[in-house]
Amino acid sequence: MPPILDSILIDWVLIASVFAFLAMGADKLLALCRVRRISERSLWLTALLGGFLGIFVGGFVFHHKTSKAEFWAPVAIASVLWTAAILAITSHFSGRLLL
Repeated sequence: MPPILDSILIDWVLIASVFAFLAMGADKLLALCRVRRISERSLWLTALLGGFLGIFVGGFVFHHKTSKAEFWAPVAIASVLWTAAILAITSHFSGRLLL
């Protein structure tokens, strides 16, 4: 993979993951304060936009939504999609299939 594309993908996932981690922390705080919270759809969208790592880590660090199995399915799908996309891009630029 060209170094610039590699760097862009890594930077994007890291920035999105930090944002997602903070969103999970904010949602947990809002839940504790019993005020209006961040919607699950917004958290899922954050995962789909590349923040899946932050959602996973934030969920376990903040003990947030860990017992809610239906929340984690879309996050898992987002992580599989991102992994597949990164593998596809990597194999395209390296000229060989990585699977």
